[in-house]
Amino acid sequence: MTYQDSPVLVTAAGYAIPRTAWALVRDGFIAAVVHTYDEQKPPFKNAPVAGGGVSVPMVGEAAIRVTGTGALVGHLVDSFGNVTPAEGRTTALQPSQAAYHDGAGVDIATANSATPTPEPEDAEPEANGETNDEQAQQPAKE
Repeated sequence: MTYQDSPVLVTAAGYAIPRTAWALVRDGFIAAVVHTYDEQKPPFKNAPVAGGGVSVPMVGEAAIRVTGTGALVGHLVDSFGNVTPAEGRTTALQPSQAAYHDGAGVDIATANSATPTPEPEDAEPEANGETNDEQAQQPAKE
């Protein structure tokens, strides 16, 4: 479903009147962000409002008011309504995970299975009886 932002209204002096940003959270991810002039009612029909003591459900839909941070479609939301970039994660945060502490997960199995590349040694290669010393190759002068 497509949601429309409210048009920007300006004062007589030409300043934009601030709008409220609402985010539709679907299964732990932001599905839509809409800017309206209504601070009390979100523009998403039948979506309960979370926040203000009401936890954001990690399954299903809820509307949250976006305050203080930019929320983009695809960002993750924790149960308190905090937003974080998904950073490649494809599943919702667990109820105990905080968005502002937990970064992108690392697959331990693939991180440990990579064979380390050997570092080049600083030692000179073996000479095998040869030398590059010019003085050693010249006969002694008398």
